[in-house]
Amino acid sequence: MNDRASSTWQADDFYDAGNHGCASGTLDAIADCMRRLAPNQTLEIRATDPSVTSDLAVWCRMTSHSLVMHAGDRYLLRHK
Repeated sequence: MNDRASSTWQADDFYDAGNHGCASGTLDAIADCMRRLAPNQTLEIRATDPSVTSDLAVWCRMTSHSLVMHAGDRYLLRHK
């Protein structure tokens, strides 16, 4: 679900993963969102599953995107 109005960091796009972890298709949805962004644009993600913290950091290293910020259930990614 994309809804820029739900972004607390004024990101270019927003994805709400809810309580789903990365293994449940969340990474595929995040990858789709990132593909739509131009270089240096940002994606804010809301995810309450605790496994997302480590999985998202690893995914960012693998894809060369940047995990700019993490606070609570919010993550801010920057497109490479």
